Amino acid sequence: MDKSIQHFYSEKDIKKEYKFWKTQLVPQFNENTSSKLGPIKTEFKEEELRKEPFDLPEKDMEWVIMDITKEGELEKIYNFILKFYYEVEEYKEQYSLEFLKWQFSPIKNSKYKNILLSIQKNNEIIGFFSGLPMKLSVYGMEIIAYNISFMCIDINYRHHKLAEIMFKEMFRRTYLENIFQNIFVSKRLIPKPFAECTYYYKGLKNWKLNKTKKGKASDKLETKTYNFRLMKKKDIKSLSKLISEDQKKYKIYSIYSEEEIEHWFIPIKGVIYSYVKEDENGNITDFTSFYVVNCLFGGNKEKWCYIYFNIATSISSKELLEYSMSLAKNNGINYYICNSINNYEDLSKELKFISNIEDDGSYGSLKYYFNNFICPETEGKDISIILI
Repeated sequence: MDKSIQHFYSEKDIKKEYKFWKTQLVPQFNENTSSKLGPIKTEFKEEELRKEPFDLPEKDMEWVIMDITKEGELEKIYNFILKFYYEVEEYKEQYSLEFLKWQFSPIKNSKYKNILLSIQKNNEIIGFFSGLPMKLSVYGMEIIAYNISFMCIDINYRHHKLAEIMFKEMFRRTYLENIFQNIFVSKRLIPKPFAECTYYYKGLKNWKLNKTKKGKASDKLETKTYNFRLMKKKDIKSLSKLISEDQKKYKIYSIYSEEEIEHWFIPIKGVIYSYVKEDENGNITDFTSFYVVNCLFGGNKEKWCYIYFNIATSISSKELLEYSMSLAKNNGINYYICNSINNYEDLSKELKFISNIEDDGSYGSLKYYFNNFICPETEGKDISIILI
């Protein structure tokens, strides 16, 4: 067990039986991954690539590929996710139509297609998940992997173990696209995570943007503009260079094309906000971005934002995070959320963010997983992959 992340699984966890995941191309808990890097299975014979979808537990259930360019399809996904996706105690995320369109629309000029797959019964969705292709660098090895996300199942059908069938079906379909790796995150512990991130949040309602004495801990932070502005299309090339250079300091990170920079970072009101600072030659030197999720929290409708990217070169990382929070507040955001990837953990603690993680490490954290890929375990601060 790697000492760097052994806090989020124990000897007791290792001894549990994970029947489904023992049959999949994932590292097991008793496997030492510290010196391993690469695909678990490198070659697939033609006869190993299943052509037909996996069977579903009821005869009137069927697999249906969703196409958000068709009238009503995005709304159908939206209504299902709104009802069944991720709810914990008094907290429920409510993704907007515009947010889902941003997530599920294909990248311009990409040779890889998005997979939006549902299980339907009587023309009604009872299960949904998406697969979005992304390029990654893992300890120097470049791979293409499908990010499996937004998996949710109608509560009335969860006894069928549909999640296991859905994972197998997504793996099958990505293999047929000649992509043999997948990446996903989950709160659940299964064999075997390569990293974990913890969430930290800060309420902005009573956060005042007034000057304070330097070095004194306070919720009143210095008000500065730093000459940031909203990102524009003309910034894509310069921003692409800045992000590419910054990413290289991490062990595991996303690699973005200019088309992906445009897709993921051009501002969309109420969805994604991106701000840049440039030097006298027009080169982007600093960058902050965050995406917005509507939430029900304690019975109240709130706007939360999650930090997306922060890159500081002309000001300090702390100054940039403070300023990003002020931008979020000015855009009507109620809570600002960081996590322990991209090395935000220390800054979050310094700025009095609250961790919602429990003493046992089981709540408020996400585990990172690969399918058909193995690599050394690492800490969240060494990762720069944003998986929504």
